[in-house]
Amino acid sequence: MSQLQELIDFSGEDLPIEYIKRGSEEIEKINKDFLSGFPKLNFNSNHNILLIGLPKVKEEMKSKLTIALKGYLKKNNYIQFVDIELNNLGQAILSYENEDQAQQAAEQITNQNFDAKHQLLAFTQKQINHINQTAEYTPIALKSRQELLAFHKDPRAAVTIVQEKTKLSLKWLNSLEKKLEDNVNEKKLPSYDRLQWSPLGQYLVLFTENEFSLYGAQELEQLHIFEHKRVSELLFSPDEQYMISFDGLQQFIIWNIREERQLRQIVLQQSSIKQFKFNKDNKWLALQTQDEIQIYEAPEFYQKNQLNLKAVGVKQIEWVPQTNYLAVVCYGKDIKTQIFLHDYKRNIDVKWRNIAFEIDSIQIFVHTYGKWVATLIKKKQKNKVFATTIQVGNLNRIDPFEIDEHTINEDVESIFPELNTGKFGLSYREKDKQQKPTQQFTFHLYSVQEDSKKGIKLHQLGEQKGRDTNELLWASNGNYFAMVNKTKNSPDQGKVEFGQISRKNEQLIIEITKSTNHFYMSHAQWDPTGIYFITMSDLWHSVNIWSAIGEQLIKDTVTKITDIHWRNKPIHLLSLKEEQELQNNSKQFVKKYEAEDDKILNKAKYDREQKRKEMKEQFTQYLNDKKKIYNDTKEQRIKLLGWNDEDPKNFVLYQKIIKEEIVN
Repeated sequence: MSQLQELIDFSGEDLPIEYIKRGSEEIEKINKDFLSGFPKLNFNSNHNILLIGLPKVKEEMKSKLTIALKGYLKKNNYIQFVDIELNNLGQAILSYENEDQAQQAAEQITNQNFDAKHQLLAFTQKQINHINQTAEYTPIALKSRQELLAFHKDPRAAVTIVQEKTKLSLKWLNSLEKKLEDNVNEKKLPSYDRLQWSPLGQYLVLFTENEFSLYGAQELEQLHIFEHKRVSELLFSPDEQYMISFDGLQQFIIWNIREERQLRQIVLQQSSIKQFKFNKDNKWLALQTQDEIQIYEAPEFYQKNQLNLKAVGVKQIEWVPQTNYLAVVCYGKDIKTQIFLHDYKRNIDVKWRNIAFEIDSIQIFVHTYGKWVATLIKKKQKNKVFATTIQVGNLNRIDPFEIDEHTINEDVESIFPELNTGKFGLSYREKDKQQKPTQQFTFHLYSVQEDSKKGIKLHQLGEQKGRDTNELLWASNGNYFAMVNKTKNSPDQGKVEFGQISRKNEQLIIEITKSTNHFYMSHAQWDPTGIYFITMSDLWHSVNIWSAIGEQLIKDTVTKITDIHWRNKPIHLLSLKEEQELQNNSKQFVKKYEAEDDKILNKAKYDREQKRKEMKEQFTQYLNDKKKIYNDTKEQRIKLLGWNDEDPKNFVLYQKIIKEEIVN
């Protein structure tokens, strides 16, 4: 009797025994032939990895595939295997000298493209054992987007406070009663290295040595865990559907957050890695290497080789929202300095103004809604910076490129951009009579102005000289700013100056509204709406919350505080289509909401008017009721009086005449 007959009970089948025997033997023969193609190596060693996704080849082509695989690993600087066993199904077992090499090789190879049609997956013995030991699949518990963004509906600002790196609480700011109210009960956190909020505030990220975790929704539950060792940088896509983690050395991993799935792993040489950027519609990811810009396409993020851009000396790249442009800056020793916008749909470049002088550095900034691009260029002579120029290019007028600029004959130390409303702050250290740097700073403030006739203009708002502060923080609405000094051990540490941009005689001017101090301040941050400002001192465990003009709303001491952050909110909760609808029908919306504003701002007057209106309606109703009773009793009145009191013929008109005489 065959093995198959022993395993399966055929007693209930109405078939002759010879047919069952012959069929079982044929099935066993087919299985034996099929399994002969698998690797014969016993996969029990922790020194081995299982590799799948290779091209399927015939027996005589296995040696060539082995050579191709070795060349692929060498080209990408992956760890070479000691031994290999291939089958005909695109699978192989690779052997390494030790377990660490096998683990590292699996991390390098998995999710990589062997060629244009084959993507590799690699598994260690531990991973296979984990899969085999999983008794039941537990689906990921997903929160809806409405649940993740539920807190956005609350107009109050949310503050995250962490104590002793183990206790987390989320509090609401009640600005009317000037106190912090509990929103989430105190949560115990696992040990972590650092934390950050995602740009939309959907996720709080905790980083550890081997992984990072995402907490979210209204109650800050643990939602997702991702394995990636020593993550130094984490970038979310604009809609927070994808993210890319980087270990600071070689390895990038692109994740689908909702599916907890690794989409792509990119391993590059350490010296070639520069930066990576998602574009605003989440369709493209640009990865800047040493002499090339690589483009990856969502949702699986395969590399679009035809869109890759060769560029030498690239220092910075930025996607331009609502356009097809990628802004690129190139410079360096023996490299031509150039700034250009690459149209990746038409594969053409739009050149910036030529730069014929020696430069020290260039930074590029892009307007949130894609109307302009700005650059900060440091000019140098004999290895010394002597001037700094800020330029703004109008993206609606690029043939030729319309650029406005302003130059400061100083070595600007820092630039503070606010890209939503187009505000810039530039600061440099002042010098004494001997031309030695002092501890005081000068700030130059600029605003990008839009005009239908004049185009985009860079307007200088003014200067703030002799300041003891060295950092400028803009509110997201661009109307307010704060100048602070957080420098440790500085005599001016803790100084805060609040300012606003106001309009006078149709001109924008700077006004300092408040100068104050938070001793030993170590943290300062605007809330996402640009209405509140928070400062914190690690040394004194003190927290202050201020209004935009510098009024102190909260003064508190939080025991053993280690982190404090505003929970992020998007600048706009409406889609672009809804925003355009608001702009096109602005007059209707203005009338509607002005009426509602009047009700709120003049509540007492509104209440009086409502009361008068209500009393008038009640009195009118009273008169109507009495008139109805009067009309219904007309017949009774005629019988009682004997005549109709409404008939004018029944009335006699008497006229009294007074005659006066004048007596001399």
